[in-house]
Amino acid sequence: MKLQAKKFLSILMLSMLIPTIAVNAQSVKFPEGWTDGYAYVNGIRSHYYHAKPAPGKPVMVMVHGYTDIGLSWATLTLKLQDAYDIYMIDTRGHGLTDPPTATDNGETMIKDVVDFVKFMKFEKPILMGHSMGAATVMRVGAQYPDLAKAIIMLDPSVANRALSPAPQAAGASAAPASQTPVRKPSMFKSPDTLVAQNNTPFEEVVARGKRQNPMWDDVDVYYWAFSKKQYHGPYTPEQAQAMTGTMSTADALAKIKVPSLILKADAKPEVRKANEEAARVMQNGKLIHIDGAGHNLHHDKLAKTVEVLNAFLTSL
Repeated sequence: MKLQAKKFLSILMLSMLIPTIAVNAQSVKFPEGWTDGYAYVNGIRSHYYHAKPAPGKPVMVMVHGYTDIGLSWATLTLKLQDAYDIYMIDTRGHGLTDPPTATDNGETMIKDVVDFVKFMKFEKPILMGHSMGAATVMRVGAQYPDLAKAIIMLDPSVANRALSPAPQAAGASAAPASQTPVRKPSMFKSPDTLVAQNNTPFEEVVARGKRQNPMWDDVDVYYWAFSKKQYHGPYTPEQAQAMTGTMSTADALAKIKVPSLILKADAKPEVRKANEEAARVMQNGKLIHIDGAGHNLHHDKLAKTVEVLNAFLTSL
């Protein structure tokens, strides 16, 4: 896997260095053996990436966070793909999936994931989500208890579950309090602001990603930059409220019956204590903090994240 990742990284870097190659939102490259496709789910065309096929292996469906894309899971997926058949969704308004609609509400993105599983005819996949995606799979686990084999949540809000927290933009790691605050990608702004973000030169977005996220692999920065170029919504306050409504997890954590795991970013002792107390409601799960990691813990501390995930997954 190391050789494969290095070969892929060299191709990515070469494509970024050759000035004759025009980088646009449709030209994203992905690892050798990976494919992509579309599924019609919940009234929209949903785009997804499929890692190296692993017939007979457990299916895993990954749901990314705000302003990210399915390929934001790439480095983690490369570590897991030999043991799992992995699908990475672009959620609505992200990547190459259709934009939000006027009828969206706080249940819409939950139903998107459920319909994707049904469309693909998966039998009890493992669901993994980050940030907004973590809240999404948490609610799927609570509202559709027989759908998944296990639920894995990377840095969801848990200490104040009854609230609809302001989501943190993926790509703005926030754990160490001593770090200087960074400029986050725009999520809920005017159409002009969001389109201007799409039009920012790719090289500029990559450079900002490297400055803001020094612990990340170059592959993660590359896909982070592409995700900001592709982000396309929501454009109205109503659509923004519908997307934020996905994060209103209320008592969902307590209703998950299948094995579940929460990985949280590093935090001060009092915050860790609050997180651990909130996780006590889990019927069949546990919460683990990743030392030294920010909100994007699978990028900040990939090796530790993989270690903890493998320990959980092998216990299923």
